[in-house]
Amino acid sequence: MRKVRLTALCLAMVMGVSLVGCGGSQGSGNGGSGAGGTTAESGTDKKENAGGNTDGGSGSGNTAEGAKDGSKMKVGLVLSTGGLGDKNFNDMAYAGITKAQEDFGIEFDYVEPSSVSDLLPLDRQFAETEEYDLIIAIASDQEEPITEISEEFPDQKISLLDSAAEIDGVSTVQTEWSEQTFLAGVIAGMGTLSDMELANEDNVIGVIMGMDLPNLREGVVGFTAGAKYVNPDVEVLEGVVGAFNDPGKGKEMGLSMYSKGADFIQCIAGASGLGVFGAAKEADRYAFGVGPNQNGEDPDHIVASSVRSVDEMVYNEVKSIVEGTWEPGLHMSGMKENAVGCDMEGSNVAVPDDIKAAVEDIRGRIASGELVPCKNADELDAWVQANQYTK
Repeated sequence: MRKVRLTALCLAMVMGVSLVGCGGSQGSGNGGSGAGGTTAESGTDKKENAGGNTDGGSGSGNTAEGAKDGSKMKVGLVLSTGGLGDKNFNDMAYAGITKAQEDFGIEFDYVEPSSVSDLLPLDRQFAETEEYDLIIAIASDQEEPITEISEEFPDQKISLLDSAAEIDGVSTVQTEWSEQTFLAGVIAGMGTLSDMELANEDNVIGVIMGMDLPNLREGVVGFTAGAKYVNPDVEVLEGVVGAFNDPGKGKEMGLSMYSKGADFIQCIAGASGLGVFGAAKEADRYAFGVGPNQNGEDPDHIVASSVRSVDEMVYNEVKSIVEGTWEPGLHMSGMKENAVGCDMEGSNVAVPDDIKAAVEDIRGRIASGELVPCKNADELDAWVQANQYTK
């Protein structure tokens, strides 16, 4: 095991971010734990890396013959501003890279930015070391920083997750957000007219974003399209928390929507969505999780979760580096690839059989390509007019 001193880590401390080193599964006993990998001494962080990577080579040089098992490979992970503990996107990303560590023996380091302004210096910090075979950046608000970094360091392999941007030399990985939230919209659109226990007669539902980003906006359109596909007269309230790590504001916004008649709210808000779950419990109304299956957070009020496999996205990017199959370009996946969907497992909410049947029917239509959910708000009205559900 050796400690590596990175330049500019004092900057990371000043900005309130943490850079944590996670070594291989040998030696220290803290491999992948994150907590024990960072020390502060004389005002400067030190990364602690296990696994015997003593060659000091650049990322591009670590892919030589003999390193195909990943034991000499290093990956840098720049999480989104929600940070670990969000029970969502960041936690899934961390699970994916720790699984890759277990399976391939890689080393990895990660950082938790506290604000969007931290992203560029942290991305650059990883690239400047020339130690990483791959840098993985999380969330579409890293598109501009990653574009800049890819131009400065054209030989550095970079994967940007949760983005549909096409950036030269970068692998951008995105799921079909409009498909991910569509089925929850179907449940909400039918559920608000049903005799479900906590539904009301107002025919109003809602959706709350953490930040107003293009991919999340597509998720809003997908949810709305799903609801109006089965209930064209439903009113859909929209809100933006302004952060992925503000559950207090999320709860406040959720309570406001419930007070306006909403009986179902879809969260697309990271850790801020945990506050919406609290609002659902307090108002005794329904909510939908997002990302992983979040139904267990409050199974009596969370009907289902609009799920996607972020952990698999991270894992597969690392796997491609280990196997030598990594390629830049835009990579999309959706319901056909079983990358997104709607998961009711773990919820105690009684969903009527006719709604369940409609969800499965519509799932099949999307997976087969028969139905293509709307992605653009400007096209939503025309899409709804042209697409109405019939059994």
